[in-house]
Amino acid sequence: MRKKREFVENSFYHVTSRTNDKIRIFENRLGRKIMLIVLQDAKDKYHFWLANFCIMPTHIHLLIRPSKNTSLSKIIQWIKTRSACRWNFIHGSSDHVWGERFFSRPIKDQQEYYNVMEYIDQNAVKAGLAPAPADWKASGAYYKANNITGLVDFTPNDRQPYIKLLPAIPSNVSTLIPPAQLEHTLRYFGVYAEAIDKLYTLVPSIPKLGESSFLREPPICLHYYNDTINYFIYEYDGKDTMQGLIRFTLFPEENGYRKLSLAEIKKITTMQLDFSWKVT
Repeated sequence: MRKKREFVENSFYHVTSRTNDKIRIFENRLGRKIMLIVLQDAKDKYHFWLANFCIMPTHIHLLIRPSKNTSLSKIIQWIKTRSACRWNFIHGSSDHVWGERFFSRPIKDQQEYYNVMEYIDQNAVKAGLAPAPADWKASGAYYKANNITGLVDFTPNDRQPYIKLLPAIPSNVSTLIPPAQLEHTLRYFGVYAEAIDKLYTLVPSIPKLGESSFLREPPICLHYYNDTINYFIYEYDGKDTMQGLIRFTLFPEENGYRKLSLAEIKKITTMQLDFSWKVT
């Protein structure tokens, strides 16, 4: 007799399912694409949290938490049936794609959760398919590293192990960021703050004040904004003086080009900086 599956409400599960006779169905991009589409379809049809996944040539790993009143078995069987139908339709076959039964184990505690997360991340690396977890596109690590939402569920803190470590923030970059925004960014993203990293290449692209003729439609600029005002900085002296376009939401008659003070802009506590603004 088959052992009855253990079900723990509101628990994460490590799920593994292998292909029939370990055939390397997902060895190529088409096979993996089929699984990615089906996983997304499953997310749209059922309610569950997908914390991680990895599609290997002969099997898949999922770290999944079904919502209340949602059957894990029903979700996995739907995924297997739907992917098999897609595979057979595309290849004009009627093969048995999956082995009969999938493996599942409830996660007992936080340490086991992290252990399983790491185990899934390292699958493609240990198999020699990628040098690092985030380099394997058919994985949760890739989605988190590249901030791709919708399929994998994650928080900003969940992303941190997958994002490159930044060097020290240069003074000419940190001085551009309004204090409240800088504090929030460092507090919640720390040395993994990708937004700050974008300024490394953005700032040198802004013409120095007086070094070039003033461009009213440059390809790139600094964009400071809140609910009532937008500053588009087109030239900058590297310290405090800027020149650019001001757009007022409430007083459009005051819109126009003028010189600005960085210190004055940063005094507005609600002001934010768009780290990668490009004029289109």
